[in-house]
Amino acid sequence: MLNRFYFLIIISLLWVQSYGWTSLARAQDSPSMMETLALLSSLSEFSIDSGVYFDKHNPKKNKILLSILSKYGLTEAIFWNQPDQIRINLLSTKNSISIPNIEVRKIHAAKYRIRILNAKGDFPLNFNESFHQGWRLYLVPWSLDSELLDSSETQETLSSYEILKGNEETQATLKDVKRFIQKGWITDVDSDLPSFTNPYNLIKKIGQRSSYSKKLKTDFISKNIFNTIQNENLPTGSFWETWFSGSIFIKCKDKPSQQTICEETNAKNWQVTSGLSNTFEWPEQLHWRINAQTNSWWINTDFLRHASLSVDKKSLFYQINKDKSFDFELVMEFWPQRLFYIGGIISAIVLVSSLALLLLRRNRKQSKLVIQ
Repeated sequence: MLNRFYFLIIISLLWVQSYGWTSLARAQDSPSMMETLALLSSLSEFSIDSGVYFDKHNPKKNKILLSILSKYGLTEAIFWNQPDQIRINLLSTKNSISIPNIEVRKIHAAKYRIRILNAKGDFPLNFNESFHQGWRLYLVPWSLDSELLDSSETQETLSSYEILKGNEETQATLKDVKRFIQKGWITDVDSDLPSFTNPYNLIKKIGQRSSYSKKLKTDFISKNIFNTIQNENLPTGSFWETWFSGSIFIKCKDKPSQQTICEETNAKNWQVTSGLSNTFEWPEQLHWRINAQTNSWWINTDFLRHASLSVDKKSLFYQINKDKSFDFELVMEFWPQRLFYIGGIISAIVLVSSLALLLLRRNRKQSKLVIQ
């Protein structure tokens, strides 16, 4: 069945600087952020793919966000709601943000694979999951071989493509899938096979109903919704692929008040530290709460074009297209989940060791009986 999850590329941003009752007597009864969002939805500037940032959520990141948004022609305004006597101060972007295509797979509740396609500029990536600092974004090597629609292998794979019962409204048709490939909006149509390093498919298969036990060459591909396509054929990857990753961070300026403030996103101010794996964690300075309760990261494509990231000097982290746009790959993961994996690995080691010791002890006893 379809996992109803999508990323939204934000075309415009509204920054709520302050909000509250104008009456001093009611100053303590300021509206909630959800109430503020409901009020802002009536603005002509607001659309379903707009993002709203509250400066009270992450005050240490306001400077860097202001530096980013100033490139998009900020307009300052005051929203006044007469019936409820509510005043909202906000900044809004006048210029639209370049929108790439997004291909995403929900591997499980704590891990998502994202392929950004045809990117031409910087953009925010909004993740519709409750905000938590434990969510991390990782840049991983780009190792995709281009799919050709007219290749016999692709045609054979797509020949068995079918729309599963119950997914008629959300799943792409065969005609849609071929159009997606032609336009470069999807990159993989081969379903991922279960393996020891990818235990999610094995667990999923055990829990499947018999009506869904049929193995398809091409798994679910959604319709294109706000430039986002859910593609369950993207690779799962090993569960440890982001472990021991390197870090990407932005150099910040120390103020006399001893407050560290990041003010610029110029790629020259970015630094990279290598880890044991050829993956890199995206800067936490660019991870903030948006729309009152969800996660958002700012993606700086200028940094990707110029950074030297590869540990082995062979891996590439993006692919240049004919129109000068480029593609790259990200993995989003809930960091605390790896503690569960570590606990499972330790438990398995203890169990195997205990069984081995018991077996060894039993063999020794039998050897002594034979000798006597």
